Amino acid sequence: MSAPAPGREVGPGEMARAIADDPGPFTLATHRNPDGDAIGSLLGLARALRAQGRDVVMWHPDRPPVPEELAFLVAPGEAVVTQLPPDAAARTLIVLDCASERRLADAPPATLGRRILNIDHHHDNSRFGELNLVDAAASSTAELVARVLEAAGWPIDRTVAEPLYVGLVTDTGRFMYSNTSPEAHRVAGVLLAAGVDAAAMGRTLYESVPLVRARLLGRGLAGAETLLDGRLAYLALGPEDFAAAGTDDADGLVEALRGIRGVDVAAVALCRADGATRVSLRAANPAVDVSAIAHAEHGGGHPAAAGFTTHRSQDDLRRWLAAEVGSRLDG
Repeated sequence: MSAPAPGREVGPGEMARAIADDPGPFTLATHRNPDGDAIGSLLGLARALRAQGRDVVMWHPDRPPVPEELAFLVAPGEAVVTQLPPDAAARTLIVLDCASERRLADAPPATLGRRILNIDHHHDNSRFGELNLVDAAASSTAELVARVLEAAGWPIDRTVAEPLYVGLVTDTGRFMYSNTSPEAHRVAGVLLAAGVDAAAMGRTLYESVPLVRARLLGRGLAGAETLLDGRLAYLALGPEDFAAAGTDDADGLVEALRGIRGVDVAAVALCRADGATRVSLRAANPAVDVSAIAHAEHGGGHPAAAGFTTHRSQDDLRRWLAAEVGSRLDG
């Protein structure tokens, strides 16, 4: 896919004006393998636009487009479609939480919308939109969406606030990660004031783990190893593990590895039957920018949280990761 020329960078106020002045219709989209911030930002902005009477289609090419653990956010009658609307080329495309057009779709950007507005907090965003609101200091894209809605003067009610709160709380690691700023807490306060039940949301997100996922987490932790004198925690799971546990949902596993005392970087490799391996990286030591490691394999993310897909053999992947992490720690 050829990348469009980088567009103009704007702040929340100018992005708010651009969206408010655009009659639409709109397509909203986010990155492949969406997380809480991606889905939360998508739903929050879509609901705010619809409250203003706008025609909005939420589109995501993954199947299913919304991960099972986030499906509770989708209201009855609300849909995220997997096919671009027939009139996509006549719509304004707003892309949320997506660092590059490569993570969006396997199609030329010009076919996805008549103009592209890009809202994101990844530090390595390629600025592929006509207008780009990219703030690496923001805790989450959900935080940026909330600031855009405030700048537009549009109300943030409970239906808008709930998905945005999910984006905020998941990308800050329950307000424990280093990206948790005073502004993140201010926006959280706005969302709570709009009616979000933080206790109920926390239980749904973190205390409703399916038994099959718990089994996979146990199987994964049992096979974990530490490299580089305990500074790198690594584990790999494959089809036989998924079959034994009854799921391939390893959500939370890489965070559990990062929590081991003495670990600077955690890596989880999920190996598919087709030979591809999805790798999740988390850094506890700011000396290691795991997004730079992911970029080397055409992935991306944040300095403390990133991922990529590779076709390296498991032995090669393990050696390569140890060398990449070791060189950064030694440096």
